[in-house]
Amino acid sequence: MDTTKLRLFAAVAGIVFGLGGVFALAVASTLALASIMGIVGASFTVAALLLSAACACLYLFLQPQRSSAEEVDNIEDAAADALADLPFDAIKSIIEKRPLTVAALAMVAGYSLVRDPAGVARHAQRFMLGLL
Repeated sequence: MDTTKLRLFAAVAGIVFGLGGVFALAVASTLALASIMGIVGASFTVAALLLSAACACLYLFLQPQRSSAEEVDNIEDAAADALADLPFDAIKSIIEKRPLTVAALAMVAGYSLVRDPAGVARHAQRFMLGLL
């Protein structure tokens, strides 16, 4: 099994055991409070506590105090940062996959630049104009 499948399996197991733990805690709390206020009152009390915890978590997740413009700006900034890193990540992966090829190309480019700098500049200009 690869690492991704193991992490996914661990996440599912964590969710199942977490829900089981919350259920067991709710049952234990209800049974403990049943001796004080009766089973109906204990059930409603535990349900109200769990509902208030769920509302607090939902409030923290949705963050209604932030405007949608701020959210859009944050998303745009995150997307721009991710897209800005893509060329560097691609170059890094190429260098990691084929270090000898990249070193040979760098040596050829360096030799060409030293031997005929004007020719390299002309070729670079033609290449850039060709891309436009």
